[in-house]
Amino acid sequence: MQEYQNRLTQLIEQLLQEGWTQTALAEAIGVDISTIYRWLKSKTIPEADSKNFRQLAKLSGGNNRSLQVYLKGEISLSAYRQGLEKRQSEEVKDRKSPASERIKKEVLAKIYLLDPLDIAEVISSSVAFLARQE
Repeated sequence: MQEYQNRLTQLIEQLLQEGWTQTALAEAIGVDISTIYRWLKSKTIPEADSKNFRQLAKLSGGNNRSLQVYLKGEISLSAYRQGLEKRQSEEVKDRKSPASERIKKEVLAKIYLLDPLDIAEVISSSVAFLARQE
């Protein structure tokens, strides 16, 4: 378990070195800043089946499975983060597309971070907005 916690700390420290703040991480994952602090200090860890774990995985460039594999020590941090590098190179290509396409992709990327119930609420609000436009 200590190895798991150490690897979680390494991942968060790398995110901080890349320019994230603890506050920004907390907001992006949907937790209190004290949770990020406890993860950094190896006091707690997110459960693998929790929303927090899924959000951390997406934010750091992976998915539930790849984050678990990394935290268990089966792959290196650099191997885990390669998924993020691939996504970033795709984003550079996306910048060359028309503005509306880029906006759609950005919105979809943010929607993918939401829980299914939150997605349903976004869809419902969008339908209501479109109905008012007619």
